[in-house]
Amino acid sequence: MAITQSSQNDSATRAHRPAKELAGLAREWLLRTDPERLICLGRVITAVFAILAIYLDPTRPNSFLYESRVVLGLYLLLSVALVIFPLRYPFISPVHLLIHGIDAAVVGWLTFLTNELASPFFSILPFVILAMTMRWGLKGAALGALVALFVQLVVGLPDLLDGETGLNLLIMRSTYFVLIAATLGYFGAYRERSRQRLAHLAQWPQGAIGEDRVSWLSILLEHASGVLGDAHLLVIWREQEFESGCAAYWTNGTLQLADLNEPEFWRRHDPDRYDGRYSKSGEALNGLFADLPQIRASSDQSDCKVFSAAFSSLRYRGAVFVISFGNAADDTKDLTRIMATRVGAELERVALIQAARAEGRMRLARDLHDSVLQNLTAARLKLKLIGEGIPEGAKSQLTEVGSLILEQQQCVRKFVDENRQGEEGNLARLDQELPEFLDLLKAQWNCAIEVSLGPAELMVPKWMLYEIMQLISEAAANAVRHGRATELRIAFAGTAELLNLEITDNGTGMPDELKLKKPISLSQRVAELGGKLAVCRNAPGLGLQITLPLKLEFR
Repeated sequence: MAITQSSQNDSATRAHRPAKELAGLAREWLLRTDPERLICLGRVITAVFAILAIYLDPTRPNSFLYESRVVLGLYLLLSVALVIFPLRYPFISPVHLLIHGIDAAVVGWLTFLTNELASPFFSILPFVILAMTMRWGLKGAALGALVALFVQLVVGLPDLLDGETGLNLLIMRSTYFVLIAATLGYFGAYRERSRQRLAHLAQWPQGAIGEDRVSWLSILLEHASGVLGDAHLLVIWREQEFESGCAAYWTNGTLQLADLNEPEFWRRHDPDRYDGRYSKSGEALNGLFADLPQIRASSDQSDCKVFSAAFSSLRYRGAVFVISFGNAADDTKDLTRIMATRVGAELERVALIQAARAEGRMRLARDLHDSVLQNLTAARLKLKLIGEGIPEGAKSQLTEVGSLILEQQQCVRKFVDENRQGEEGNLARLDQELPEFLDLLKAQWNCAIEVSLGPAELMVPKWMLYEIMQLISEAAANAVRHGRATELRIAFAGTAELLNLEITDNGTGMPDELKLKKPISLSQRVAELGGKLAVCRNAPGLGLQITLPLKLEFR
């Protein structure tokens, strides 16, 4: 019995196979056909069958039979001419309204000549609605329905006025045209939204390559949310080889991040489980939020639709949850998979950029150690030897030059040590690291420098300390050389994510009539750090306000 049932199933499958192949060929032919040509061919087919119908079964009254055939003949000639010589205008050009107006006028005239409301030619009017929907979507469907209703009203008005029973035909056909317009309008709107989504998706942001993960994740998730109709997004990802990772939740224009380094969390929520075939994405999302106290989100997702998709790359694997509170489109599930793939690719790309930058910094540190640092040491030794054989007056000047070389040696050595040891993630206290550097800076430019820290134990990544020193050194050089400043005031203020640095001087500043310009070199260095730079006037002198993101490491 089982064998017989299997044979019947195989026979049914083979019987349906030609039908599926035929349907596939028809679908491919329609999709490859130019829509303008398809409308023109439809017009020709309509005219041909109308002539055939009126020939086989002449319409009533017979007194207008000749006029009906003349109108159809002219309409057929127009239809053939438009196939051979199509209009050279864009498919959605308003010029095509003239041709569709002719379509409606021909149908209206034929119905007026042949039994008015009972005319068989009323069945051609939906062709006008179809063609206009293909061109202009929902707007075309609405306009086509209005044209059809107007034609029906004009043609059927004599029937209503002469007392003949045509009201039921008028009501039912009006309802028919409205329903056609609503149905076709839905598909037109759906096609337009799909086109807009794909166009938006194709504009994937390319500038999100900075080290600050808050910035580039915000850019990516904001774009993805916009494509999906302002949906909320939850992304979790972990290292392939280690049970550590992150979670990012995008909602209402804000991003929440949480570092997840507990192995137990990843055992309960392995991203591979949410590969799109998981039928209970809503329950999985509630479980995730329950285990993510760092993220503020509603634990009840019963009033929304949830879609999930997993991704995997060389370094990371994770999952994307799309939380749609509106009427989710049919393609949201497919778009979720595309978003998951793109997010995984961006995570991998940023990780590769980070690795390349770290390798570049290490190579630069090695080159500085083997060349510049050694050359500076040799220069100091030569100055020391020269100073032993000259008078005391000139020896003090050589000592100052040697101090400047020593300062540069220390800056270079600090950079080399921090990058050769690969300790980018370690922190340094500004109140412990800056005093020695500032003392050398005072001696170099012969100016007073005051520093204030808030909080007092403000800490920054070690690799970032070198960048801050370079910013202060360049600002001091500009203030003394160009502004003739004798005093600098440096104020630090920090939060968990931002470092605010304000540098003011008592120099000559800039006249009020001149526009303030940002120093090019300082602007470039701040931009590379992902920060912002502003220049303002003081009394006297100028002020620099620099804001730098502190969480620049990618974990």
